[in-house]
Amino acid sequence: MKQDKILNLFTIPVCSVYLQLNNNEIEKHCIDIRKKDKGRKISNSGGWQSNNLNNNIFDSLKKEIETNGNKFANYIGLKTPLKISNIWININEYKDSNDSHTHPHAILSGVYYVKTPKNCGDILFTRPEMNVFHFDWNNNTIKEKTTYTSPKSIIESKENNLLLFPSWLTHSVDLNLNKKEERISISFNLINDY
Repeated sequence: MKQDKILNLFTIPVCSVYLQLNNNEIEKHCIDIRKKDKGRKISNSGGWQSNNLNNNIFDSLKKEIETNGNKFANYIGLKTPLKISNIWININEYKDSNDSHTHPHAILSGVYYVKTPKNCGDILFTRPEMNVFHFDWNNNTIKEKTTYTSPKSIIESKENNLLLFPSWLTHSVDLNLNKKEERISISFNLINDY
């Protein structure tokens, strides 16, 4: 007798890589840049977001981003090479967050966590079909949250962790509920380099 199969037609990859970089040095540079850069408001609700960085301060991080970004792209079937198109700093203090957004005109996007004290806000990914998903798949019809039934997925913010994901994947950052310490991350986009 033939066995029934579950066919997973579409999956959304997110790559998580632990890096061994000197976060104390990176944090110091982030704080120094904030003193000189007025910043901008794009997805940040409160907090500070730098303008795009064009200096060589984060060379070792950029190299890791491009190396791991190209490995990830190759693994999931994207053309390589990819290169960083822009990179910026996010600093969220108490009750600061980042609104739901995507990164258009890029292939992969990501974040590197420099400083993540307790309760500083995790990254939250939303299903691409969320605009219709919740009509019928909701608390009245879902027995348990699984990768098939959850409308959102949360990945904990951890220092030294590099996350890479498709640029079209909607994401946000929860409130920093740590009253004493700020959350520092570096975000970026990767585009084709050919």
